Amino acid sequence: MYAITGITGHVGRAAGNALIKQNLPVKAVVRNPAKGIEWQEKGAIVALAEFHDAFALEKAFSGANGVFIMTPPLFDSEDPLKDHDLMLQALCAALIKAQPKKIVYLSSIGAQHSNGTGAIRKLYDMEKAFNQLSIPTVSIRAAWFMENFSGFIASAKESGKLQSFLNPTDMAIPMIASRDIGSLVAGLLIQEWSGHRIIELEGPCRYSVDDVALIMTYQLQRDVHASAISENEFANTYQSFGFTKSASLLMAEMNVGFNNKHIIFEDAGTEHVFGNTLLEDALRSELMG
Repeated sequence: MYAITGITGHVGRAAGNALIKQNLPVKAVVRNPAKGIEWQEKGAIVALAEFHDAFALEKAFSGANGVFIMTPPLFDSEDPLKDHDLMLQALCAALIKAQPKKIVYLSSIGAQHSNGTGAIRKLYDMEKAFNQLSIPTVSIRAAWFMENFSGFIASAKESGKLQSFLNPTDMAIPMIASRDIGSLVAGLLIQEWSGHRIIELEGPCRYSVDDVALIMTYQLQRDVHASAISENEFANTYQSFGFTKSASLLMAEMNVGFNNKHIIFEDAGTEHVFGNTLLEDALRSELMG
């Protein structure tokens, strides 16, 4: 049995579906019982657990051949780093007691750094915590999510301007589609290994925001041009999305880290894997909607 957290999101859903297609037993770990119904209908077992609840997590993870862990972004938290640390304490306590055979978890490009990464700092902490466990683990350091651009499609369609936290807009960076992360998760969960691995994951090619604008121009059949958001406006822009001030400041710092190339793959001592999904394919449903 494979326990999947975050199964109602893009990555967890892709992982869960990939395992079910192989007729492998899945336990969907959800916080809201209503969101478990579709997984019950697919034949999965449903377990209810909050990330702060060590007892419920232990119950969810017990007897698992493998566990996938993806913690929430905590955009609504007044202190995301502290709240995430409390989650890590509960997760580690549960994993130590449950003793699943292996752990696959979602980290991020840049998670090798303890500072200058903003929101990614949570994942540096996760890697350090999970590396202390005696259970085999894999950290998936995923590149910039291609789906991060989805939220800007409506305004680009209306105004012809694609807002960008990445600056300069012609800077190509590693990107990855959620479906490719989920596919890798499923593949890793059925593997056997020992110790602690780090896999750095990106798509088949690297893209700039100018490339994204060109794809939108073609798909939307109107001119779209990339427009860099001023660094001084990063935090305010995130707050306009409904993020707390603390979460907004962390996201702002993260984007600065991408722009000054502090947030890059570590390369040394890691495995490097490439997904198959092109950016235009990752965004096609949103662009054509």
